Amino acid sequence: MKLRIIPIAIVCLLFALSTGSAGTGFNLSTKGTKSITLNNKVGANQAQFSSKAPLENIDGGTAVVSGTFALDLGNIEATTGKVFVAVNTMQTGIALRDHHLQEKDWLDSESNPNITFDIKKLSGVQIVSSGGGKGVAKANAEGVFTLHGVGKAITVPIEITYIEKAPNDLVMIKVGDFPVSLKEHGVVGRKGIVGSKVSETITVKAMLYGSAN
Repeated sequence: MKLRIIPIAIVCLLFALSTGSAGTGFNLSTKGTKSITLNNKVGANQAQFSSKAPLENIDGGTAVVSGTFALDLGNIEATTGKVFVAVNTMQTGIALRDHHLQEKDWLDSESNPNITFDIKKLSGVQIVSSGGGKGVAKANAEGVFTLHGVGKAITVPIEITYIEKAPNDLVMIKVGDFPVSLKEHGVVGRKGIVGSKVSETITVKAMLYGSAN
């Protein structure tokens, strides 16, 4: 009797593992993995950053964003992609400060023209709504954020909206606030500036728009 029970237990375990590995998906007529390219057809792809320091605040700083994603509508967890922020497009509201931002002791745009976020997967996926040609999901994007040539593993809260629309489906991704430590990325700045006029930790968020191919 025991010998019969063991194979049955193994089969049940394998079945549980296989079904448990299934991802979270949208209930849409569109199926499969879609290649998403960020563009400005719906809205401006833009990252925003802010710094709050004792002597000076930077609110609403912006930068231009580009990138691509592979979004599996039936397994959202498997989403991968890469986002690029062009350092030379960063604007803080003061032209001279923007110029200093490009210099070697800051972001060094000549050696590091892009800030990147290489997304490896999504976790904690929750479907907010799905059906009627539109799906909305919240998740955490896990990957490597690279600034000033230094990459760090991070997890960022996001919200994905997928809209079925001819001739190309539309995608909107809202990236929630996340902190970026200048020290951890080797950004030292001019002596005495970081910590007094520029915060040691910068807060970043973004709105991304794209279309499916």
